[in-house]
Amino acid sequence: MTDRDLMVERIHAAMQAVEQAHTAGEELKKSADSEKLDAFRARMLELEQHLELMKEILTHEATYTMDEVAAGLARTLGEREGYHRIPHYVVKES
Repeated sequence: MTDRDLMVERIHAAMQAVEQAHTAGEELKKSADSEKLDAFRARMLELEQHLELMKEILTHEATYTMDEVAAGLARTLGEREGYHRIPHYVVKES
């Protein structure tokens, strides 16, 4: 999975987290109690985590882009991917 694919996956996860936080917020508006407030807080924390991951990539966008170009060139030349300036994460593909 490339960094671009990872970013798309993170955007999708963040969009789902926004939807879940919105739903939890609506439930909290209907009837405020500690259980619904805890659920809303949990959803907001989850959303924050997704956005932090996306911010990390956007903050280092040029470096990620150069790593992607280098990886693509290495694959074109039939070589394994080499050194990356940004840590790459192993992601299981479905």
